[in-house]
Amino acid sequence: MRDYHSDEIGNVAILGHSGSGKTSVIEAMAYRSGKVSQIGTIKQGNTISDFDEEEKKRQSSMSLSVIPLEWQNCKINLLDTPGAYDFQGEVQAALAVSESAVIVVPATKGLTTGTKQAMYRAHDKAKIIYINNIDYPNNDYHEKLKELQEVYGRQVAPIQVPIMENNKMVGYVNVAKMEGRRFEGKETKPCPIPEGMDDLIQPVKDMIDEAVANTSDDLLDKYLAEEPFTKEEISLALREGVIKHSLIPVLCGTNTIGIQQLLNSIVAFFPAAGDTVNSFIITNKQSGEEDIAGYDEGRPTSIHVFKTIADPFAGHISIFKVVTGHVEAGMKLVNMRNGREEDFSKIYIMTGKKMEETGVLYAGDIGAVMKLDDTHTNDVLNVSGYQYVDEPIKFPQPYYGKALKPIGKANEDKISAALNRFLEEDPTLRFETNAETAEQCLYGLGDIHLTTVVDRLKDKYNVEVKLSDITLCFRETIRNEVTHRTKYKKQTGGHGQYGDVEIKFEPTHDYDTPYVFAEEVFGGAVPKSYFPAVEKGLAEAVQHGVLAGYPVLGIKATLLDGSYHPVDSSEQAFKTATLMCFKSALPKANPILLEPYVTINAVCEESYLGDIMSYFNKHRSRVIGQEILDDGLMKITAEAPQAEVMNFAIDLKSMTQGSGYFTETFLDYEYMDKYLQERVIEARKDKVE
Repeated sequence: MRDYHSDEIGNVAILGHSGSGKTSVIEAMAYRSGKVSQIGTIKQGNTISDFDEEEKKRQSSMSLSVIPLEWQNCKINLLDTPGAYDFQGEVQAALAVSESAVIVVPATKGLTTGTKQAMYRAHDKAKIIYINNIDYPNNDYHEKLKELQEVYGRQVAPIQVPIMENNKMVGYVNVAKMEGRRFEGKETKPCPIPEGMDDLIQPVKDMIDEAVANTSDDLLDKYLAEEPFTKEEISLALREGVIKHSLIPVLCGTNTIGIQQLLNSIVAFFPAAGDTVNSFIITNKQSGEEDIAGYDEGRPTSIHVFKTIADPFAGHISIFKVVTGHVEAGMKLVNMRNGREEDFSKIYIMTGKKMEETGVLYAGDIGAVMKLDDTHTNDVLNVSGYQYVDEPIKFPQPYYGKALKPIGKANEDKISAALNRFLEEDPTLRFETNAETAEQCLYGLGDIHLTTVVDRLKDKYNVEVKLSDITLCFRETIRNEVTHRTKYKKQTGGHGQYGDVEIKFEPTHDYDTPYVFAEEVFGGAVPKSYFPAVEKGLAEAVQHGVLAGYPVLGIKATLLDGSYHPVDSSEQAFKTATLMCFKSALPKANPILLEPYVTINAVCEESYLGDIMSYFNKHRSRVIGQEILDDGLMKITAEAPQAEVMNFAIDLKSMTQGSGYFTETFLDYEYMDKYLQERVIEARKDKVE
């Protein structure tokens, strides 16, 4: 592959729901462009982009992959993306480095949520819709066009009508040019427009004319005057409309035919990386000053790492996009996060898992480098002295969690080391050990996400674990004030032990701190030298409450009185007396369990609002607000017991058909319902026993 400059390079994300045929369409484009000599299939597990063993087993993409093609003297970097919601972090990364997107849509009736999601996520990209598999039984291209226009309006601009024979697509009419084309092997030959297609062509012609007319005032005037557009006007208007995101060309075909027209349209309508010069802002990390940049070869070198692969054998592979300037083999670049210089002794072009060494990559291109010392996803590296960084990729936050239980003792020590590899690869994973329960907890975007990690742990690193529910950590507090006196006296021969305290316990309702200690001792009943011992006893006592042994929060303990012995009293005696006083007093202070509450901000389409409101009402939650966002979506804010929304990531996906998303933050602790409290105490008792 020759070296390509920024005005010859385009980066295209391929989007669509699982099963829409994205990977197969990419495979066909690679074959048609001469990248591969035969078309691989998902069933056989030999496609370029789905190379991971888990992807082959599941027959579904789980991570983005880069497939560079050459077509009409241009380089097209295709970025294959997963369709499942649980892997949306990969989609975000792909869109962050793409100027354009192809939305692969099946020709089946109805617009799926996956299609709507893809369109929404690519709202700020130049787009083409590719209606796939139109020769499948019961598929209807024209019905799909109608559905697309009903949802997306005048920006939908179909430019083809398929020529069908015996339910097979044998060619198409290019309606923009009103020319027929017929497939003959790899070639597409001109042909007359078949008779009897006028009723199919005219509605599509009307869609094109209406879409073109809305790209400029001059063309609108011509449209209103019922003057026909020239081929040149249509082609120019289509490209201009696509680049401005006001038009979306619609193409059709299958996994094997119609691919040449798709490649031609990508080159004809989509912007090159170089077209985006002066289109986005970079920031000087040192001064904070902003500068309008773009994929400009004239600036000093800067790259953005958008994906990391932690290969057990090859080590770390950092996949990057050249933001400015160019990268040459042998360069040294400085990581803006840590100031560390990294050696780019060799640079590569990636095609799926295959790496091809290259000498130079220019602004806008995508490449890879191996074994950098301390560089991770979202890092920006520049030539020495160049201080600019661009916007980090905003990855979805992981809120769905499960506890990892090792299967067999041999796996206990290997979990963390193996998981660290996946954490390096996937910013939408989070792993932490709960200090209170000692559980190792893994958080992701959903159940498929986590089960995939478990399967890969076994396949790649021979680490076997199972998933279980995370143990929630409750707290205890008191609702009433109580004063109690405890005398600790013990004679064991020689010096004995003597400590006598009278303490008032009362609720503070401040659950940010376990306790507040105060003293109101008069007349030296308890010497000041023993006050620290009393507080130490209190600090130890609140670690375990009297109901279920959970830590205690929100109490004030005031030392009122007591007595001491000049010989037998000691710090240990007063500490023990305080512990005993605490355990005796709290059962009389109306103790109660506290459960953690979280604030959830859920975003969805208005049509799902009722379902989400009903969900919160059924799960002991309080809806405290709702608002309409700038993009027309609804945001619902609710305060919910954490125990009730542990599976909200999955439930929201189900309620909104995968289109909803949310954020979750810890709110506070609140009193637990008496009936639920009894269940928790009983379960805790059984666990302790």
